[in-house]
Amino acid sequence: MSSAPAILARCRQAGVRLWRDGDRLAIAPARLCPPDLLAEIRASKPRLLAWLEGAALKLRDDEIPWLYVARQILAGEFDGCDRSTAASLRFGLRPLVRRGIRVATLADEQLHHPQRSA
Repeated sequence: MSSAPAILARCRQAGVRLWRDGDRLAIAPARLCPPDLLAEIRASKPRLLAWLEGAALKLRDDEIPWLYVARQILAGEFDGCDRSTAASLRFGLRPLVRRGIRVATLADEQLHHPQRSA
């Protein structure tokens, strides 16, 4: 699977514009998008949405993937992780938390104060 920047580069090469429209991806002109590229866009939708959001927030390229990780944390994908993993995730989220990006702040709080299961 290609990275978000690689997919966006392929879109530009194909003469297609891809942008975030709320929680959806918009593409135009759709008729110029090759079927294999469209399939890759669909398969990479969460990462592309995070990348486009990060670009709109003027994040550095190395910070953008952490938006996707923050959403994974909030979705519970790291519930029950060991202390070392939680510490690494908190470290990675720090630049976004310092910028006041809400999803990263919420994810960082969840790692500090995980919900207890009954």
